[in-house]
Amino acid sequence: MPSDDRVRDALNALTGPAQAFRSTLARTADEVGHLVRVRAATKEARAARFAAELGTFAGGRIAVDRLAQTFEHQPSVNGGAAAVLRRSHETLVALLNRGEDLFLVTVDQGTSLRDAVATRLADLGRAFGAARVARDAQSGAATDRHAPALERFPFAQWNRAERNVAPPLVIDVRGADLWAAGLAEFLDGHLKLVLVVTGDASPAPLARLITPNVYVQQASAASELAGLSASDGPGVAALVPDTAARFTHDPKAGRSPSERLRVAFMPAAAPRKAIDGISAPQQADELAMLAALTQPMAPATEARAGAAATADPADLLAAWLLAQTHAGS
Repeated sequence: MPSDDRVRDALNALTGPAQAFRSTLARTADEVGHLVRVRAATKEARAARFAAELGTFAGGRIAVDRLAQTFEHQPSVNGGAAAVLRRSHETLVALLNRGEDLFLVTVDQGTSLRDAVATRLADLGRAFGAARVARDAQSGAATDRHAPALERFPFAQWNRAERNVAPPLVIDVRGADLWAAGLAEFLDGHLKLVLVVTGDASPAPLARLITPNVYVQQASAASELAGLSASDGPGVAALVPDTAARFTHDPKAGRSPSERLRVAFMPAAAPRKAIDGISAPQQADELAMLAALTQPMAPATEARAGAAATADPADLLAAWLLAQTHAGS
């Protein structure tokens, strides 16, 4: 685990969602394990009964196990289905034994944040794949062709119920690699993501993820993440440097963007230098988006709407800062 204490604090802040997922995982592992044991016992019982009925005549002459399968065919314990059922149980137990590592992602320098999250979710998704395969195995439908779901089960294949018990992730990432827009595809169900940002970062990277039903937060400490953990829906938060904006977008706080969004801190000036591949104009766009969302909605003429669309992001930010100054005077 990275030495950054914020990672540990973030994991602690997500204890509720993490425990909910682990409880589901443990319960499913127990249920599938029970199926494996029952079917193994049933198979042994059939063979014992046939052996007793055939008596000493069968000893050394007849393969009683195969004869029992022939006369009392049960697809759910035969061939590929039985093997896949056992593998399903092994997959669930292996995931359960990984502890907190399940919920921790480290994005290597210069690599894709989106791909790192997708890879870990596909790994964790094997829990859902295993549950589906076990269900099919009960009716004899599961065979070796179902095995890929035990190796990788991408988020795109999770159904609504699975997304509603999605595991939370704590993601250790450099600010220069924080291209947050790529996370949008995962913000569904009850999935929670916390980004622990190191080094210089864009001042408002999560502004691009603000949509009506997603809890979005930039904070300075994990102690501020209680709202994210308790939110009834998808959410993403980032523990950002002191130079970055700090805000909370809570879908339950109101109907309009300005009612849902609370800005605790905004940088006093637009960014002037790039952060690796994140240019100053891109950073300014994010701040301008954040500033615009704080403004109450009002009817606008086409001319005003067009002017706003073409305004320089730095001008929009300056106008917002000026308005805040006047509001506080």
